[in-house]
Order: sequence, then structure tokens, then C-alpha cells
Amino acid sequence: MPRSLSPIRSAILPTMIVAATVVGSANAQEITMTPDDKLKLAAFNEFMEGIADYLPTVNQISPDGLPVTFPYKAVGEQIVVDVDFGDGKKLPFMLDTGAPSYVTDEIADAHGGEVVVEMATIAGGGIIEWSPVKAYDSATIGGALAIERLTANVGWASDGPFYCITPNGLIGSQAMRNAVWQIHYGNEEITVAANVGQLDHVEDAIQIPFQIKEGGLSPTPLIELGVGNGKLSFIVDTGGGVPMTINTDAIATVGLELPEGAPASVGKSSGASGDFDTALTGLTVPIQLGDTELMVTAVVGDGLAPTTNGNMGDTFLRNFIVTFDWSTQTMYLEPLFEGDTVPAPNAAGAGINYDGETVTVSGVAVGGPADKAGLEVEEVVTKVDGMDVAGLSRDDFCDIQQAHPKTITTASGQTYDVSVIEGFFGGTGN
Repeated sequence: MPRSLSPIRSAILPTMIVAATVVGSANAQEITMTPDDKLKLAAFNEFMEGIADYLPTVNQISPDGLPVTFPYKAVGEQIVVDVDFGDGKKLPFMLDTGAPSYVTDEIADAHGGEVVVEMATIAGGGIIEWSPVKAYDSATIGGALAIERLTANVGWASDGPFYCITPNGLIGSQAMRNAVWQIHYGNEEITVAANVGQLDHVEDAIQIPFQIKEGGLSPTPLIELGVGNGKLSFIVDTGGGVPMTINTDAIATVGLELPEGAPASVGKSSGASGDFDTALTGLTVPIQLGDTELMVTAVVGDGLAPTTNGNMGDTFLRNFIVTFDWSTQTMYLEPLFEGDTVPAPNAAGAGINYDGETVTVSGVAVGGPADKAGLEVEEVVTKVDGMDVAGLSRDDFCDIQQAHPKTITTASGQTYDVSVIEGFFGGTGN
């Protein structure tokens, strides 16, 4: 679940938000199930048996009015679009191919909607927590795209770790599956079409087939890419504020190893199970994307994509014009750069986090100016760019974080350079 990390340019956000459904009995001995839980699980399993018939009745996009184009806003390396549930209020939502749609309890209460099914997540101690999925009459995205009977999970935390992106929720892949979506990262525009024939930036683009997990509400694209002497599976995640990532344990399976002295960052991240240490290392390798080989700097670390070998995140995707066609399960990438080398990810000299009371250091780029000057993770920050941060509101912190701070001062009184280091993970280390 959500974590706040990092020196990767903006804070590393979760690669996906997972509504972990309890369908099987593999972990039954670890889960506490009440009689009510068992009834809800039975209802969920019954719903899933008829999912193929249900899907065509929700998240409907009429092809008659397509294509439409509307702008989006880049917020902290995330795509944010306006969503109107019919009352004229334009609410910012994150657009995320790597997750189901979510809304807050307040939005769900205000706009009604029938309960489709209840989904389960596993909390600490093996306790099951249930949240409803609702279908809403309609929603308009970007003031241009109407979606009838939009489905969304209820339970987005308005004051949670995504607050600086949006306090309202996200539009996930289930809302996108019934049309072709093209994200033009160069123009910060989205075009939704009935078919790829209505779009530019497709004919000469890199084509990559994707798969989706059958029998679910959210068709997140899953791809296989040639890496090293084998193939690795990646989730395609416009909502993951990360570059191309590879899980540490996947590297050896394709005959690769991290070079000594490779550029790295260390940090502290927060998840559903508590805080944990993180270490991210840059690895530049040729990667086969469809029929095209590109030199890509991936970031290697643990827990970045727990359901696959890695993550093709927004920080990587923004180097392309990206098109998703669920009808043929094909993704198209038209490069926005010259040559065969994807620009390496940037890093800030240090990342910061805010828990509502205290600003702390969440990550440090190893070998960067702040690291060399002795900055350590979890130090308390008292000033950012010379401004006192005592008594900050969350909105104040969001403004500070999104401005990419250049200096921070800690409780020790020392000031550190935390400016963005261009192409940091593509370097040769220190």
C-alpha cells in the first residue's frame, strides 16, 4: 500500500493499489474469518462467476462521440484529470492503468451508486477488511469523455499519502477498457478513440502485446520484455511514479547482476505492514520492447512491483506517446527522444516526507551532494529553501514538494543541497 520515498525525482509512489481478493484457501490458516466474512466471500465468488456477462454493462463509452481530446495536469510525476460526477464539480483524479478505480467515502455518499460487490483486503494480523465497489450513473472526464455506469472501489484515503496528487481518488483501467486511450506526454493531452485508425502516433510506433488478468474488474496491462538472457514480466503503470523498475530477485534469473559502484539511493518507505528500509540501484541494459531494442536504465529494488518482475512506470512512459488498445491488447510507444537510448531517470539529492506534524528526510541519493555532506535518512527537517516548515498544512507541504526543493536544513542546523541530479541513475556511480 502507499509509501512515500525518495530521491527519484518526485516521491516514489506505490506501483499499484491492490484490492487483494481472498478467493482460494492458500492462506486460510493465516486469515481470521468471521461468519460475516464468509458470507461476503461467498457473495464475491458468486459475482465473479458471472463477471464475463457483467463487464459489458459497466464503464460504457459510446463510440459515436469519439475521438475526443482533453488536457491533463502532471502532478508529482502523475497524470491528473478532472472528473465530474454530474453536479458540475470538477474533481482532480489520478489516472492509473495499474489499479482499479477508487473514490473517497465522501464522494461515494454524495453520488449514490449501487453496490456491485464487496472487495477484501488483508490488514495486519490477517484481519479481512471489506470495501464496496459501486457503479455510478455517469461521470465525465476532462470535460469531454462521458463514461456511463462507472465502477469504483470506495475507500480512497482523502488525507493519505496520495494527498499531494489528489484527495479524491483515481480512474483505473476498468474505466479505460472500452476505448483506445492515447497519452501524449509531450503535449500533456489525452485522446480517447473508438479504434487506433482514428489516431496519429500509432503506425510507426513500437508495438508491444499485453495480457490482462482474466476474470477481474480491472484489466491492468501486463507485458513481457526481453532482458538479459531471458524475459521478465512487467506491469504497465501510469500511476506508478517510478521509471522502469526490476525486482532485485528477478535480476539473477536473466543472467544479470548489479555492477559494483552503480548509482544508488537509500530511503525509508511506509506500507500497510509498517515502515521498511529501501535501496534502489540503477542498471543500464538493452531491453527488447516488441521488435525494438532500446538501452534502458532500470531501477532495481525490492517491493516495487510485488505481483510481477517489474514495473513500467510513469517516469519511463513519459518519454513516449503511449497508446493502449484493449480490444487487441496492444500498447504502442512512439518515442519523444532521439536515438536508441531512453533518457535515464533523474533523482533529487534527497527526498522529504511529511506525517502531518514533522518533515523528515525520506531518501538520499548515494554519492550526491547531500550524501557527501553527511545527510541521513529520517533526519528532521526544519527549513526547505530557507523557509521554516514548522506548523505546515498538508497543502503547504504539497506546494513545497512539487516545487522540487533545492536545499533543506535539518535540526542539526546544517543545510544540504538536494537539487535534482539529471540522469542520476544512468551514471557510473561514485
